[in-house]
Amino acid sequence: MDIFYSKFQTYIDTLDIEKRNKYTIKNDIYLNILNVLKENYTSISAKFKFWVRQTFRLVQIGSTDLVYVIKNDLPLVTHEQIYYRVVDCHVAIKRLYAGIPHQAVSIYISMCDTCQIRRSFPTPISGKPIVSIGFLTRLQVDLINMRSVSYEGYTFIMHSKDHFTKFTWLYALPSKEAIHVANNLRNIFYTFGPPKILQSDNGKEFVAKIILDLKINWPDLIIINGRPRHPQSQGLVERSNAVVQQMLGKWLEKNKTLNWPNALGPVMLAMNNSMSQSTKKTAYEMVFGQALRIDHDFWQEIHKQSKNSSIVNEEEIDESIVNDFNLFNESSTANDSTCIDISPPISNLLTNISETEFAE
Repeated sequence: MDIFYSKFQTYIDTLDIEKRNKYTIKNDIYLNILNVLKENYTSISAKFKFWVRQTFRLVQIGSTDLVYVIKNDLPLVTHEQIYYRVVDCHVAIKRLYAGIPHQAVSIYISMCDTCQIRRSFPTPISGKPIVSIGFLTRLQVDLINMRSVSYEGYTFIMHSKDHFTKFTWLYALPSKEAIHVANNLRNIFYTFGPPKILQSDNGKEFVAKIILDLKINWPDLIIINGRPRHPQSQGLVERSNAVVQQMLGKWLEKNKTLNWPNALGPVMLAMNNSMSQSTKKTAYEMVFGQALRIDHDFWQEIHKQSKNSSIVNEEEIDESIVNDFNLFNESSTANDSTCIDISPPISNLLTNISETEFAE
């Protein structure tokens, strides 16, 4: 931590004098901001009061007073707490908190052993790109061989990805037989609707069996058999296979288990909530038109004040919390296309995958 703050302070000292004081908010300034918002005036200048009222708002959750930044409606983090917040979620930090400069995150990432070990350097792909015009215009399917680490009879991962939104589906398979693939594809089609084009490079005989199973219900479905490992046709999902295996390894290492089928859910959610460099949105937002419904700090405060830490009865919730929850819903509805909140356990899986997953 001392090394982090030493490097961070060195960077702050390079800034203009006017920017240094407000580049991060220290504890004493945070208390002054609270006093202004609570109208507990002391010897505070009128200029400072005006800046506070224009920039921040007071949020009361039960007996706790929090300062939120009006611009992005996120809780303000003090200079002294930056390191701990960055440690918790240094990938999704910008979508969770305000007041943490980009340089602070960059310094921490350069010090993080896990980030450096798992850092990927994608190879540029040449060739004519495939153009998609909407969700489920083209669905790409591939199988990941897990026979060397089979678990309870599961030996393959079926990886499906929508080419337009990059939305991902992951399923554990006992074998690579077409019937298992067709069953999972059928679940996707009944939930989201069938795609216009279904693409796979697992061999013509394999694709032919899937056609027989799916053409009965969806006669207009077009199934394309792309050339194996041909970047112009199947490159998106094949490059994502490496990301899936990378994130699986990280999850298994962190949870000290070999049960990779259980990890597919967290990995799938993490991939679908990674920010795309091209669209500046997550695949989840692209598909559902709204952010993931998680407000970690808000619900954590509810659990603290609840008699039962696991189950919260509506009658036990403080009225101020209910009112703030209603404001949160209204704010989320109005800003669904521009905001997202990811809890730390999920955001930890996102470390350095956006470069590989969404480079194109």
